[in-house]
Amino acid sequence: MRQRTVLIALLALILLAMTLPMGVAAELRLEITSPSVGERLRGRVPIIGSAQLPDFQFYKVEWGIGPNPGQWAVIGDLREQPVIAGQLEVWDTTVVPDDVYTLRLTGVRQDGNWEEFYVRNLVVANQQPEATPTPEEEPTPEVEMLPTPVEAQPTVEQATPEPDSATPNLSPGVEIIAPTAEIVSPTVTPRTSPVMDPDRLPIETSALGQSFVFGALAMGAIFVLLGLVFGIRRLL
Repeated sequence: MRQRTVLIALLALILLAMTLPMGVAAELRLEITSPSVGERLRGRVPIIGSAQLPDFQFYKVEWGIGPNPGQWAVIGDLREQPVIAGQLEVWDTTVVPDDVYTLRLTGVRQDGNWEEFYVRNLVVANQQPEATPTPEEEPTPEVEMLPTPVEAQPTVEQATPEPDSATPNLSPGVEIIAPTAEIVSPTVTPRTSPVMDPDRLPIETSALGQSFVFGALAMGAIFVLLGLVFGIRRLL
């Protein structure tokens, strides 16, 4: 009996542990995941998100003009079934003018209290042309330019004319003028050899006399110097 009671208590604790996280998670599931803040909208727009609260009664989705609307309009109807990660409503933006809008999701409990979630600065642009993405330019492959082969031109050998022995070899641009006056042969001037004066010798005698005197003086000075040297040696 006691074992059965303990087993029932363990099963109850396990069931309580399994249901407790679900109850805590349900308090946090009130959000709109699409569209997101600042998105541009056109046509019929699905509103995706979650709406689940403890003691859930119903939820509703509303729109208002501007980032902080003063008035709200309900999209669709009041929904009495909770939604988790699914489609909450579909907003037909073609029935509203192009402007900036805010969406509000409201979840109401059984006791009348509620929770709210906002998505602001949604731009409805049905009248504006849809932006076309600019295709990216693909880089042009570089083509290697090969040099054009040049055909070899045949070499033409020009024959050089042989000079004519009778015709003088004239340089281009030089004109030969034949002399008109009589050609005078140059006169040969006779060369005369110098005549030596017999009375004049090629060597001057005065220079010889001066050389002799200087030589005698030098020899005398040398003998005097030698006498002094030998005299000093004898004294020592």
